[in-house]
Parts: sequence; C-alpha cells; structure tokens
Amino acid sequence: MTRLRIYVLVLCLLLLGGGHKTFAQSSILDIHHRFLERLCVGYEQGELGGKPFSTFLQEEKVALLDGSFDNLRSLCRDTVTTMEVTVADGKLCAARLHQDDGRSVTISYPADYQIILGVTLIEMENSLYESVMDSSSVFSVNTVNVDSTSLQPLESGMAYLYEGDYFVLPALNNNRYYVREAPGHFDLLYSEDYPIETMANLVTGTEIEIDIMLSILFVKYGFRRDTLSVPLNRWVGFCLNEGCIPYYGVVSYQDDKVVAVLLMRNEDLGYVHVMKFSFNTSILEKRSGEITARLNSYVPFSNVKYLFSEDEK
Repeated sequence: MTRLRIYVLVLCLLLLGGGHKTFAQSSILDIHHRFLERLCVGYEQGELGGKPFSTFLQEEKVALLDGSFDNLRSLCRDTVTTMEVTVADGKLCAARLHQDDGRSVTISYPADYQIILGVTLIEMENSLYESVMDSSSVFSVNTVNVDSTSLQPLESGMAYLYEGDYFVLPALNNNRYYVREAPGHFDLLYSEDYPIETMANLVTGTEIEIDIMLSILFVKYGFRRDTLSVPLNRWVGFCLNEGCIPYYGVVSYQDDKVVAVLLMRNEDLGYVHVMKFSFNTSILEKRSGEITARLNSYVPFSNVKYLFSEDEK
C-alpha cells in the first residue's frame, strides 16, 4: 500500500465524525475587514458571541499586538486606511491597519473561518450546495499562457509537466500538464491516453469544457449525510473562487478505474475540503459521465495537518 493511500484512508476514516452564505464572491481582505469591524462592535457593546468581550478575546485567542481597540475602530471606519493580512502556517492571522499619519494597529487571531466569519461548521455545511450552485465561479478561456521554459517533458515525449506545489507529500500536488500544439505554443493536455494527467488538469482549473458530474456523498458533522450532484467544473471553480489551492493525488489505478483524492485548501481561512473520488477512464473520451465522490467540507486545517503528522510517527 502506498504512503499516499495510507494517508487518504486515515483522512477518510477519521474525518467521518469530523443559514450563512459562503464567501465565494468576497475578497479575503473584505472578509478579514468585516471580522475586525465585528470586533469593534463587540468592544463597544462589551460582548461578542454571547460572551463578555474580554472572555471572547481570551477564549478565541484574539490579541492586540500594537495599538488599541479605539484606534482599531477609528482605522476600520476610515476609507483611506491601508490593511495587510498575513497568515503563518495556515494557523495564525496577523492584520495590520495603518495610515500615513503614523497611526497603526496590529491584531492577531486564529486562521479559523468559524471565528473570522462568525459562523458554525453546521451552518457552512448546510449552505454549501446552494452556494456552489448559485456561484458564478465557472469560467473558461480559449488559450492558456505558459512559459515553455518551465515545462519538463514526460518520458513519452508527447506531454509536458508544469510542476506546481505539493501538500505534505510530493504525490499530492497541483501539477498541470501540456501538449505542444505548434512551435512555441502549448495547450493544456486532454487525452484519454493520459487519464491521470488529464484529471489533474480538470481538478486544478476550469479551462477545459466538459460535461462531467460529481455524484457526492457529503459526510457532515455529527455523522449526518447528504447526497449532492454537482458539475465538476462548477465545484472546482467554486473552490478556486473561495481562495482554495487544489492538491490532487492518485490512490490507485487498475482496470480503467482510478481512485484519487482532491484537497481544496484555504490557508487564509484555515480549512480544507477533503474529497476522495473514483472514475472510469472512459468518461474522458466522452467528456461526459459521472464521478463518484465522498466529501468532508470545511475541515479545520490544523486537523488535517495533525492527521498527516500523526500518521508519519
């Protein structure tokens, strides 16, 4: 059994237990700015989230590193304020607001969407399908620009690798694959002769027009389950528009059946969508058909990192 397969099985087993709209159309800075505004309201009212304001800060690990809440309130309301947000290791956010007159505030808080958005996991899960189907995140382009000097030929010589990033293991990555269409011109690979590489292109972008559906067993918090049917392009586009980075890895490939895993990681908000899926390679020739999948959504990033690190011990 490959190391990747072991990790996937651990994820799927341990994540089993594991009305707000989601934020596909909002920028990350807007989301964090609204969180700071909510903190300011809590400061003024003396309570937030049903708790005394000081208790909320302590329990949720929100800390002023520089400045005061009075300054934060003033800077949040001023349209000329500059705001910067950094995220450390997908765990901790630091927001800095400042102006040219020297006023500044720096505040830290967990990279946790439940704190930042003021929602619960159940609320996010319950609104997921509607948010995906209502989103306008599916897009297509006619050409794909790629720097040919960054391409590495595969052993067959017929296709080229554009190496991306990976998550924990090199086998779980967002590599993309290209073919040469004319001298100096490359297009994204789509070929039933390269099913692994073709699927990599389909789950890391939406440039290729297809009519492939995801039939999803949606495993929710508290052992609740639901079934969803979503176009593959729409799911991928929605996740990308949320700010997620895709990571794809193959668990097994035997007798024209591929089993794979797709992680959609949002480092800015501290969560990962974890999907294990399988498909028959014949759907690539038809450009239509069904992929069966199992989904755990909005898994805290720290939990996923913990599962991987525990399995390596």
